[in-house]
Amino acid sequence: MENSLSSIEKAIEVQSDGVEFDIHHTRDGIAILMHDENLERVSKSKEGMNCPLQTEVKYLTFSEIKANCELQNGEEIPTLEEVLRILETEELFTFLEVKDIPNARTVALIEKYNNQKPELLRVISFESKALKVFKKKRKNSDFWNEVDLMRVYKFLPISFSDYGIDIYYKTRFMAWLPRLFGKEIGVWTVDSDKDLRKVLKRKIKFVTTNNVERCMELK
Repeated sequence: MENSLSSIEKAIEVQSDGVEFDIHHTRDGIAILMHDENLERVSKSKEGMNCPLQTEVKYLTFSEIKANCELQNGEEIPTLEEVLRILETEELFTFLEVKDIPNARTVALIEKYNNQKPELLRVISFESKALKVFKKKRKNSDFWNEVDLMRVYKFLPISFSDYGIDIYYKTRFMAWLPRLFGKEIGVWTVDSDKDLRKVLKRKIKFVTTNNVERCMELK
């Protein structure tokens, strides 16, 4: 199950090179693991409760979500802090996709749990405004100068960003062109054997997949 504690723990168990997850912020500023703006696709109501599945996360408090909602597999919807605590002592890449504008609490949590391994942290986003929050921290922070910020594109941009690493949707064209501009690249989401073999053959730096064990076998 995507963005669940069990998926994070499974990635650790199979010795994946890294883990990737997404965060949205609740109305009271708590970062939770969730890809979509609302809970509908991956969540359900707890027994006897009524989860507001179609309401955007930003309009719900964390206590509302915790009391009424759970993931489709029955797990609790995890917070960013819960996941970072698990990963704190693990030597693997952490790809944290920020879906909205991070607040000071979220920035502090990221710093706290990655303080000893900033070189393994990748903060990624479609939103340049979200990345600018972290980029501004580089002026006075050795930590953030060691963290790679990754801009995500679905389509080839007119001009490439000023970030050192970019990540792209899985197309052949997108996979090779950025190399001409001296960039490391990643692709998402690659699940089939056919696609996995292709991207691994091209020696693409980062591959996001739901089929971690198979990817590790083909690597």
